Amino acid sequence: MQNSKKILLLAACIWSYCAYAQQGGFTSQPVKRGDYSFVVYVSGGLGHYPAYSKDLAYLDPKIQNVNPVSTIRIMWHPDHLVKVGLETGYLTFLNYTLTDSAGQRGKVLLNATPLLVEWTMALTKRFNVFAGSGVYFLTTNLDYKGKTRSKKISVGWMAAASYIQPVTKNMGIGAELKWLDAAESRDGTICLQLQWVWRFLKW
Repeated sequence: MQNSKKILLLAACIWSYCAYAQQGGFTSQPVKRGDYSFVVYVSGGLGHYPAYSKDLAYLDPKIQNVNPVSTIRIMWHPDHLVKVGLETGYLTFLNYTLTDSAGQRGKVLLNATPLLVEWTMALTKRFNVFAGSGVYFLTTNLDYKGKTRSKKISVGWMAAASYIQPVTKNMGIGAELKWLDAAESRDGTICLQLQWVWRFLKW
C-alpha cells in the first residue's frame, strides 16, 4: 500500500513536470509574448469645480467654476490586461473675484500640477478606465491689496473613463471624462477632455 502511494506521487510529479515543460517552463524557447509599447495621451478640455468655501461668502465672491484643464499621460502597455504609467498636467481648480466692504476688488486663482501613478484597463476594444494616486502641487495667487503667492502639496487621486477611435495603426482620437481630486486640500474638478493618443514606441 505504501509503495502504491509513492508510485502515484511520483507519477503526479512527472506529469506536472512534463506539463510545465510543454508550456515552455524548462525549454530554451519561451512561450511567445505579445507586443510591448509606450503610449502617450495628450488631453485638453474644461473642468467644473463643484464648490467653494462658504467662509468666503462675506466677500461676495464671483465664482468662475468652469476652467481649463490640460494633462499628459504616458502608459506602458505590456502584453496583459493592466497597464501602468504616469500623468501630469496643469489645471485651474478655482478662479474668482471678491469685493470687500470698502468696495475694493481682488482676485484669487488656485492652480495645480498633478503627479500621479496610474493604472488602466480596457473594458472593450475602445473603452478604457483609469485610476491613480499621487500628489498635487497647488499654487494660490491672491491679487488683493498687493500680490501674494502661496504653495502647498496635497495628496490626491484621479479616476477616468475614455473612448478612443483609431485613426491609424498607432494613433487615435477620443474623449475622456475625468475626476481629479486633491483630497487633502478638498479641491477637485470634474472635466471633459478631447484626447490625442499616440503609440510612439513598440517592441
